[in-house]
Amino acid sequence: MRILCLGLFVLTVAAHAGESDLRVLIDVSGSMRQNDPHGLRIPALKLLLELLPPATRAGVWLFSETPENLISLAPVDRQWKNAAGEAAQRIHSRGRYTDIEKALQTVIADWEAPGEDRHIILLTDGMLDVAPDPALDSASRNRIERQLIPRLQALGARIYTIALSDQADHHLMRQLAIATDGWNETARSAEQLQRAFLKIVQKATPREGLPLRDNRFTVDANVREFSLLVFRRPESPATELIRPDATRWSAADHPDTVHWHPEDGFDLITVDQPMPGPWQLAARLDPDNQVMIVTDLQLKTAALPNHLAAGETLAVRAELTEHDRRITREHFLGLVKFQLLQKGPEEVQKTLIPAPEEAGVFSAATKLEKPGIYTFEVTVDGKTFQRVRKQRIEVLALPVATEVIPPRAAGEPLIVRLTPDPERIDPATFEAAALIASASDPPREMPFSSGNEAFWELPLSAPEAKRRLTVNFHIQARDREGNPLQVHLRPIELEPSQFQTHSTEADKAPQPTAKPIDWLWSGLIAAGVNLILGGAGFFGWRKLRQHARQRQEQLLNRLTT
Repeated sequence: MRILCLGLFVLTVAAHAGESDLRVLIDVSGSMRQNDPHGLRIPALKLLLELLPPATRAGVWLFSETPENLISLAPVDRQWKNAAGEAAQRIHSRGRYTDIEKALQTVIADWEAPGEDRHIILLTDGMLDVAPDPALDSASRNRIERQLIPRLQALGARIYTIALSDQADHHLMRQLAIATDGWNETARSAEQLQRAFLKIVQKATPREGLPLRDNRFTVDANVREFSLLVFRRPESPATELIRPDATRWSAADHPDTVHWHPEDGFDLITVDQPMPGPWQLAARLDPDNQVMIVTDLQLKTAALPNHLAAGETLAVRAELTEHDRRITREHFLGLVKFQLLQKGPEEVQKTLIPAPEEAGVFSAATKLEKPGIYTFEVTVDGKTFQRVRKQRIEVLALPVATEVIPPRAAGEPLIVRLTPDPERIDPATFEAAALIASASDPPREMPFSSGNEAFWELPLSAPEAKRRLTVNFHIQARDREGNPLQVHLRPIELEPSQFQTHSTEADKAPQPTAKPIDWLWSGLIAAGVNLILGGAGFFGWRKLRQHARQRQEQLLNRLTT
């Protein structure tokens, strides 16, 4: 059986478990005097800092030839945000070089083992530049591609890059983003930079939201806090927020329970214990305006992969939870409607239906044929409450198809096959190599070989230790007109099981006879220990479970009456 790396991506329901780790790198090289003469980085960084949720550990570094910590790495709270906002004023443009390699190495120095929920935002305006000698620049780039990217992958870090000018190293920025399943943005103005930071922080630290339609949204009694982001243009009138009782608030006139943060280009308004009912925003309509909330009644969806190949299918799954417990009560879920709105080159609206294998989970599948940027919006309407989550992905028109062919028999290698699109690539110019690494082994480079010009293959034997392998691709090719192509293929991961056949000689060999176990005495001993140590824990667990179930029943009864 052959496994094509084009297929079905099943997105299991998940939420960020634990603390997100976000590290921001800001370029302060001298070229920023031309590309950011008005200090656009400062208000944009302030927006990013204000949008970070509490369950985040964050820090900011400035970099040119030597990285400098601007904002200490620490848990995010109001005190940290206030101090970070003041520190952002120290962003400058006095550096000499743009040493991206050293900047990335600095911010990951304390990551010694693989982890989850790790994110790095890299903002730069120029090419990689470490010294006057171009050979040193080339050597640094080579180390990033062949050593640092595999290291970032092994650590579980995603890189989000923002290019602040057309002179930025777009090839390297895109390579870093695709290799780590991060994201790549280009910003040419203050407004674009703020929105680029918004898109990236939404990916790194996604938050619960309320649907905002025609500047109106409805707050239910389960919302403890909401934050409203409103983008403004220079000619826009002052933003006003209208409560359900018709009281009007503004940046100049609002109660102490409201935190109103005005900056050039946006307002961020946080309301604690908001009044339930319909709210209205008096401001210019903007598709990026949004309402983020803190609540125990949550819509949870899985994070989408940031990059897919054209032709792949997404299976989107969603659920409602209360205090992180999935809601499965049929009567309540019968009153709730889950919708998927797909925007982009192909626009689709679907109703999520109950997943047959899991109570309380709703799903829908969508196939993505056309390349481009897509937005997926999952909403739930429970009549007395609404929730929304938005995610963006890029569908890539890859000029090379990737295929994994399992071993044909025991002892034979697995085959990784590359098939260039003959209409887009001149096969005579095609050269490919794989950079193979694991969490504990250094990367090793292996070339692909071809017996013809239709496909190129690389045989791989099973690693001695059963480790997952990550395969990155380095490709050189030209199109039919002779122009060089920049080919960014997504890396593939090979599990130890993929190196096995369905039936091996080891499976057929007789298994050694185990020494008989005296099950009577073992059972008596285990029962006594469990009775002594587990009794109190069992009754405590049962009491907590009953309390959580009663609390959820009370909430559902309130929502359905």
